[in-house]
Amino acid sequence: MSMNMLTVTPANRTRRSPSIPRKLVRNGALHLLPVYYLLRLSDLAREGIEHSGSFRFADHIYRGQPSGRTPIGRWLDARLLAMPAAHAFRRRYERAAELISAAAVRHAANGTQLRFLAVPCGLPRDMVAVCEKLGVTNPQALERVEYHGLDLDPCVIEQAKAMLFARGLGAVHFHAGDALKGDDYPSCRFDLVVSTGLGDFLSDTDLEIFYRQVRRALVPGGTFYTSASDRDWRSDMLMHMAELIPHYRSAGDVERILAHAGWSRFEVTRDPTGLQSFVVAVK
Repeated sequence: MSMNMLTVTPANRTRRSPSIPRKLVRNGALHLLPVYYLLRLSDLAREGIEHSGSFRFADHIYRGQPSGRTPIGRWLDARLLAMPAAHAFRRRYERAAELISAAAVRHAANGTQLRFLAVPCGLPRDMVAVCEKLGVTNPQALERVEYHGLDLDPCVIEQAKAMLFARGLGAVHFHAGDALKGDDYPSCRFDLVVSTGLGDFLSDTDLEIFYRQVRRALVPGGTFYTSASDRDWRSDMLMHMAELIPHYRSAGDVERILAHAGWSRFEVTRDPTGLQSFVVAVK
């Protein structure tokens, strides 16, 4: 991927057709045209259609607040956010926030600093939730968190900076770079690395590369939290129409790739819907 940060196309943009309606007509799927135009009233669906797996698409699901054009669009948005796949998607960010909070409290109790990397950072909704919680219950723990965010998109970095401004963190650093390139990572080593979403848009080969890069970025005994998505036929049908096409993986698929990447200590658990796998790996 190009490192020209002004012209780069993020790897999770899966849209290929210049016009989805023309593609539907060409493929004889005329019955889907009304569905396509109706879905565009939903802010979530329109973002997915126009920008594939963008950071705004993920953040819309994490926030879970329906919005759209006209009351019909807002109603559709609410229905999409209520789907099992969206609930499972939201839990991965909630799990991340829980893990970060627990690590911050543990390091504070030991009198040590938590050096934390989010890669790619996207819009750091999980870190905002941590700040809101610990800012009330344990501000001293929050002051011991050194946050680092790595992302390829300069637009994301600027918005992420604004979200974490004056949140009580001990330090905040952002880095422009590619998660698959070791030289783009900060030179320091981390106690905790969190990545949710990127793996869904990587091939098995690239995912193994990414897992290896994360392992190198951790201190011995450091923890890596990530996730993987499995197929839900309802959401998959809509996403394929919009050419938002992730790589689905079972827990077994994830375990195999982790092992190939050199990880030997990890636990993979499943969301109650069975649509998300949550990974906690220790170096």
